Amino acid sequence: MVTRRTFVIGGAILAVVVLLIGLAVIGPSDFFLPEQSTQVDEQSIDGDAEVLKRGSFVGVSGHDVTGTVLLMQDDEGLFLRFENYSQTQGPDVFVYVTPSPTPDTGAEITAGTKVPLDGGADDGESTKEGTFTQRLPDTVSAEDLDGVGIWCERFSTPFGYAELSLESG
Repeated sequence: MVTRRTFVIGGAILAVVVLLIGLAVIGPSDFFLPEQSTQVDEQSIDGDAEVLKRGSFVGVSGHDVTGTVLLMQDDEGLFLRFENYSQTQGPDVFVYVTPSPTPDTGAEITAGTKVPLDGGADDGESTKEGTFTQRLPDTVSAEDLDGVGIWCERFSTPFGYAELSLESG
């Protein structure tokens, strides 16, 4: 006779077996992380582009974020230039430009502008590494930008930031 307890135990065992098979087939990181990072190496930029501000990334909350970022302007508008950029990968991690120089809270991030990366995973997630550029929306003003934040939306956690300072010269 099948009791309710036997049915529950059998269902739990079946669920564990299905989970283990799923992990073996697609890998554990695919449940939680976006596709692997894409290494890019874009060397050329328009010679007429002007560097307005620059900063170096630092990781926070136990995450690694390295490289430099330049806020640049050319005839087409503002863009970010990431150089030798690398970060800890995670789910729903996005780039934000903010008025805060060290954006590491939800309030500081939401005061800024989300910048989905061209060629990033899913909806423009931050999965690119190396040297690349990203255009900023026309609504963004260089005077209002003092930081670039790397933010995990799923867990409302900062991964890192770069404090932008004026380019001397």
